[in-house]
Amino acid sequence: MQPSDVLTLLGLSTLATHLPNGIAVLDTDFRYLFINPTLADFNGCSVQDHLHQHVTDILPHLAGTIVPMLTKVRDSGIALVDFELTPHTTAPENHWLGSYLPVKNEQQQVVAIAVIARNQTREMEIQQHRQRDLKRMKQVLDNMFAFVGILQPDGTLLDANAPPLLLAGITIDDVAGRKFWECFWWLHNQADAELIEAACRRAAQGYTSRFDVQAKMKDSLIIIDFMIAPVFDEFGVVQFLVPSGIDITRRKRSEQALQESESRFRKVFDSAADALIAVNAEGEITLANKRAEQMFGYSQAELLGRPVDLLVPAQARPNHHQHRHGFMQHPTSRPMAQRQELFAQRKDGSLVPVEIGLTYLEQDPKAAVLATVTDVTVAVQAKQHLQSIIDDKTALLHERELLLKEIHHRVKNNLQIVSSLLNLRSHNAAGELKDVLQDSQLRIRTMALTHQLLYEQKNFSFIPLGAYLRQLSLLIRQSILSPDLVHFDLDQIDDEPQLPLQQAIPCGLLVTEILTNSIKHAFPDGRSGRIQMTLKQLDGQLCLQLSDNGQIRRDFSLGQGNSLGMQLIPAFLAQMGAQAELIKSEGTSYRIRFSVNTGATPE
Repeated sequence: MQPSDVLTLLGLSTLATHLPNGIAVLDTDFRYLFINPTLADFNGCSVQDHLHQHVTDILPHLAGTIVPMLTKVRDSGIALVDFELTPHTTAPENHWLGSYLPVKNEQQQVVAIAVIARNQTREMEIQQHRQRDLKRMKQVLDNMFAFVGILQPDGTLLDANAPPLLLAGITIDDVAGRKFWECFWWLHNQADAELIEAACRRAAQGYTSRFDVQAKMKDSLIIIDFMIAPVFDEFGVVQFLVPSGIDITRRKRSEQALQESESRFRKVFDSAADALIAVNAEGEITLANKRAEQMFGYSQAELLGRPVDLLVPAQARPNHHQHRHGFMQHPTSRPMAQRQELFAQRKDGSLVPVEIGLTYLEQDPKAAVLATVTDVTVAVQAKQHLQSIIDDKTALLHERELLLKEIHHRVKNNLQIVSSLLNLRSHNAAGELKDVLQDSQLRIRTMALTHQLLYEQKNFSFIPLGAYLRQLSLLIRQSILSPDLVHFDLDQIDDEPQLPLQQAIPCGLLVTEILTNSIKHAFPDGRSGRIQMTLKQLDGQLCLQLSDNGQIRRDFSLGQGNSLGMQLIPAFLAQMGAQAELIKSEGTSYRIRFSVNTGATPE
């Protein structure tokens, strides 16, 4: 056999050069065909100095020992393994073991001898170093909260770090040697155990698996992010399985709580009566509720990611773009805009009247603004219907006002005609009849004045009492002979009170009778004097006082006397709901107190 054939057979030409062991190949005459640097250094010569040299030339001091051994291997075809070697140049404390292996051809004939030298001391140092590394790694793993284990390819647990053992309240002896899926952590759930077993079998085939699973601890169940991966040797064969897991219970619970919160939010969001649309800073729709889909006729997929201008009437979009840009420059929440009519555009192109409120969402990259859109179609229709009713009622009210105005005007005119007739009749009358006709004429003119004020004020329910009393006083003075002899003091009349019609007429008639009586009887024989009228509001009531500084009639009292006017005074007081007090001191005073009838309301 040629040397090249031997090298090809053993595959040593490249591999042996990098191996830590010493390797050489001798022919049957014990000459070196090949030697790697490790064994060459062990022998104390270079690789080139060995080639084609006899072992006795390289190792003369060992010839007596090794030649017989090589001869025995060559002649017997039986290997000699792990015999001690004495190094020639290396440190004496290193312990070397040698092996001679026969190399045979297809006819089982020895054609060469392979020499292998192993530095057992070095191997022990390497092993010790590995053990130290493994110990340090074990310490690191034991101080990790994560679960880490080592399995045989068949799933048998060899070792595990401390945390999962402590949390489960067990020791390594309780689980070592058991199939991993039969260990304490998975006994609570057969389905989880079967999932672990399937993952172990996949890992033995070279595949990594990762999933969430519940692990049983001493007092609770925790959720772990579980992974099992194969570990390959230098030949690509699965040597170990490494399961690992991280406790994600809090994260899972937080995720679940977040999902539940999002679910609740979505339910509330979708159940809102108004359309809710979230828009980002670029004006794109990022969220829309069910009501928005119903209102605008778009599906959720058709709305998301589309510009919000899609929902704006076409003619308003240019301005809307500017408004939106301006809003984002100075964002702030804005309530529903009721100052102008707004419209939105549906998918079919139709317009719907809306009210829109804007809520600015700070620090939300997905939704800068939340728009609340309310369909006010019903409200607009109701408003239009109400406006129609108001217009109709306004027209009817206007007609009513015209009618009342005409009625008061005609009543006033009719009363003036009656007054004129009485005046004509009184010219030809004499004595007591003339006085009666004049008194009647004054009462009629008093009632006519009331209707005149109602007509002039365009208020057909209330009259201004102060103005009424002033004009009434003027009317009385003009109706009585020599009125300049009596001075009227009207400075203390409050112009604010308003009096309803049902009280104004009896009040005017009452004042007429009192003033007429004072002029006639307090100042007899053409005497001069003063009459003062005051009107004030006291304690929620009106206080009307008429005082004269004329002659006092000691035998006179309210409701008594021969004249018709004095007999009517109690009736007028009753119609007004008033109480009157007669005061005789330095003249005569009539103090009248009454409340405004709240059954009527000023228009």
